[in-house]
Amino acid sequence: MKITVITLFPKMISGFIEESIIKRAQEKGAVEIEIVNLRDFALDDYGSVDDRPYGGGAGMVLRVEPIYEALKKINEGTTLEHPEAFAHSRGYTVLTSPKGRVYNQKVAEEYAQKDHLIIIAGHYEDVDQRVRDYIDEEVSLGDYVMTGGEITAAAVVDSVVRLLPSVLKKEEATKVESFFEVDVRTLLELLPNEESLQRLQQRGTEKVQLLEYPHYTRPEEFLGKKVPEILLSGHAKNIEEWRLKMAYEETVKKRPDLLK
Repeated sequence: MKITVITLFPKMISGFIEESIIKRAQEKGAVEIEIVNLRDFALDDYGSVDDRPYGGGAGMVLRVEPIYEALKKINEGTTLEHPEAFAHSRGYTVLTSPKGRVYNQKVAEEYAQKDHLIIIAGHYEDVDQRVRDYIDEEVSLGDYVMTGGEITAAAVVDSVVRLLPSVLKKEEATKVESFFEVDVRTLLELLPNEESLQRLQQRGTEKVQLLEYPHYTRPEEFLGKKVPEILLSGHAKNIEEWRLKMAYEETVKKRPDLLK
């Protein structure tokens, strides 16, 4: 997979991708990460990439031409004049923006299936509306505004790269974690009297997402609090069932919206 990040602040991204799992993933060849400095496509010797908005108002707006030229270069000179035709010959292009759909694990899984993901880190008040002719979608980390899109871009890179084959030492680490999917029927077998699960089944819901179950490690006892006996039992099936029950309880307490 290849990921390209278009940014005004390359060092914010380069420092992030040169550490830990993201660095190792590149060394393994699981992913190629390219950083493109938008100012390399500036309109003048001063590095201008933005301008005041037509109609007045606060803030500056990223101009369309630098982004247009950056995308042309990234996509090996593909002509952009007709966005509809261009859509079939380029990487999947995302703009970070508070207007976008809120990023979550399902989106990360979608992106991990792409051959080439291009992330434009938004900045200032917004981008020129015509930039949106050349993107596939907009994404946001949440319903708040940040000074720029680099943190969002880094979060997307991290969450996507860890899903790629061979990146994590134990592939099951990405299968049972927060936001993993479980059959409603399986949960009902463990919790037959749980009314919320009964309602989900009646509505025809087949799967739900759960938060991850609680984890414990040494020591077995700390300040009077002990590791649950079942985790010390060595009984794999009982442990698996306990973990599913605990995952369900965690979700009910912390993210009940996932069970609606």
